Amino acid sequence: MAFTQPGNNNRLNFSINLKFIILLLLAVIAAMLLTWKPWDGTAKSVRTIQVTGQATLKSTPDEFVFYPTYEFNNDNKTAALTKLTKKNTEIVTKLKELGVPDAKIKTNAADYGSKPYLMPVKPESSSYNLSLTITVGSKDLAQKVQDYLLTTSPSGAVTPQPAFSNDKRKKLETQARAKAERDARIKAEQSATNLGFELGKVKSIAEGPGFGDIIPLMGSRAAGSVDSSALPIQGGENELNYSVSVTYFIK
Repeated sequence: MAFTQPGNNNRLNFSINLKFIILLLLAVIAAMLLTWKPWDGTAKSVRTIQVTGQATLKSTPDEFVFYPTYEFNNDNKTAALTKLTKKNTEIVTKLKELGVPDAKIKTNAADYGSKPYLMPVKPESSSYNLSLTITVGSKDLAQKVQDYLLTTSPSGAVTPQPAFSNDKRKKLETQARAKAERDARIKAEQSATNLGFELGKVKSIAEGPGFGDIIPLMGSRAAGSVDSSALPIQGGENELNYSVSVTYFIK
């Protein structure tokens, strides 16, 4: 009869379990190293510096936007609506004849008869407002549109707002972003020189409050302030402001 010694089996099982535990610990350590990447220098310090890079570009606008408005007050409601509709049809038809695409003309009509601060004189009367947004893509066409609008007796400003089209704005923002990011790097390096630290990798980057702001460099003028023959379109230049906030690790 053969006998098995229990001690040998226990030592074998313990040896297998120990090897398994060691391999498991090595796998955990490897995973931690891959996650933390201590060799790239950023894990050695949690200190950071945040800088704001800024850029301002000036360029000639390639769109002109008009916002004429017309008021129809203290008429019978039906009569006011009739006048508004006739005026709208007249203006839109003429704008299309001048070459303004249908997609570039927006109209909005609103009834202000129920507003306390615009109460009509008679209970049955009403106050209406017609507003248009007209966008044109050339200075020559903008001049024609402005000359025509001056003959329609609009309220408020009749000169256009110079603006950037979506395509041009995107191109300018790409240029401004690169310029702002370079400015942020220069500021961070200057701080490193002044304060005696070294820059590490970028921790985060975010567009700042000045993202894509457009500032017209020419004000608008009110309709009727000058004769139409002395009111040429002057688009001038617009400014596009861009800022970016960058956070660096420091060593």
